[in-house]
Amino acid sequence: MCGSLLTRRLFMQMTASATVFLGGQMFLPNSALASPGPGKRYKGPNVIVIRYGGGVRRRETIEPETSFSPFMLNRMIPKGTLYRNMSIAELPNNETDHAQGTVNIMTGRYFGYTNHHEKIPGNFLRPSVPSIFEYLREAYALDAHEALIINGEDRAQDDGFHMHLDEKYASDLRPEMLSPTRFRAFLLQVKLEQDTLTSDVRSALEEQLAEVRKQSPEFLKPSEYSPELQNFWRKWRSYYGDDNLKHPRGDRQTTELALWSLRYLRPKLLMVNYQDPDYVHFGIKSHYTRAISVIDQGIQSIVTAAESDPFYRDNTVFVIVPDCGRDSNPLMDVPFQHHFNSRSSHEIFAVLYGSGIANNRIVETATDQTSIAPTVAALMGFKAEKSEGAVLKEALL
Repeated sequence: MCGSLLTRRLFMQMTASATVFLGGQMFLPNSALASPGPGKRYKGPNVIVIRYGGGVRRRETIEPETSFSPFMLNRMIPKGTLYRNMSIAELPNNETDHAQGTVNIMTGRYFGYTNHHEKIPGNFLRPSVPSIFEYLREAYALDAHEALIINGEDRAQDDGFHMHLDEKYASDLRPEMLSPTRFRAFLLQVKLEQDTLTSDVRSALEEQLAEVRKQSPEFLKPSEYSPELQNFWRKWRSYYGDDNLKHPRGDRQTTELALWSLRYLRPKLLMVNYQDPDYVHFGIKSHYTRAISVIDQGIQSIVTAAESDPFYRDNTVFVIVPDCGRDSNPLMDVPFQHHFNSRSSHEIFAVLYGSGIANNRIVETATDQTSIAPTVAALMGFKAEKSEGAVLKEALL
């Protein structure tokens, strides 16, 4: 297994105490000065996790000579901490894929998921162990929209990430989710509530809603959304309209949803799931490199918005990590796929940036993707009890 993974028992012992002794150093996260309890008010830091998604290689992201991510490379890394040698563990049946990698990040363990719906093809997964979102809401008095996941328009199967198998986490403590698919379902249901629809129009809308539900069946009725989510989607509809022609597309839309969420929902923990590099499956190399540039521009927009907003300024940490790497096969027309389980498809990285994060620090030590969840837990002062990963202590002041 790549990286240095703590045993579950040791990690639980460490996180049970506010003071953690690691690597010969006394490590005391600022957020761990007071033990949280149910109903306790959360004061910070806010954490924004960026899934550098769709699978990306180190070569096009963190390597200076070949990077298509100039903002992350030239602004965030010099003022943050880079883990150059993070990996996804090479274990039997441990796939380097988007859904699996995302749940690894959220839960801090491998295979912490199950198929959500047998009738829906593809990796329609949801966590089978608690994620950072449920741990956070269990520890603090936060509404669902304050622990928020944002997905893109071409990954409707990812809309099960906020739905947990355990009834406790599935209902009382689950996070909220924004995605174009969920907006589409919300919009169709709102239209169907009109009493003036003709039978033909109603039938057409019902057919459209049925098609959306085939992609992702977990949708509430509009009246069952929280007031905050209803207001959010109504503002979005008022601004962009119903015809799906005015709003940004792809990961630019993901960025726009993230910016709107910072303004209108004020999440304490936000996960932004980018995806467009995966368009390289169509066989055009520039789809991959251009998508990396779009994500980098999106990260810049989100960082700029956070640093300009008193609610987030000087009290926010960014954690950037890919869902998976990509192949490096010079014998193929498109050398960077990710379904062959090659070494480079397991090679990723992590960048931490913001309040309480060490500046201009590059860590060469082998680390693991499962370290993200316990690190977020250490930053926010809760326990990720079922995580397998080690806290990324080098980044934390």
